[in-house]
Amino acid sequence: MPRSLLFVVLAACGRDPAEGTCDDLCHELVVSCDYAAFPSLESCLQGCLYDASQGADLEGQLACTVEAACDTFAIVECEHTYGVE
Repeated sequence: MPRSLLFVVLAACGRDPAEGTCDDLCHELVVSCDYAAFPSLESCLQGCLYDASQGADLEGQLACTVEAACDTFAIVECEHTYGVE
């Protein structure tokens, strides 16, 4: 197994599942939708991981956000429904 692949496999084994969901959610918000609330992927990831630590339903929020198709009002509603109260 090449060293770089081994590193990726080992890094993924110790990874918090919320990180993967946050990666997907933030990619949708920042890259796909250019959502103004997050100036960068890093700021989105920090907020997402904080929300995860507070009990947010990240899977639900991700599904809702993808379904919102970059509609800002729908994205805000997703955050209210699945995010931290």
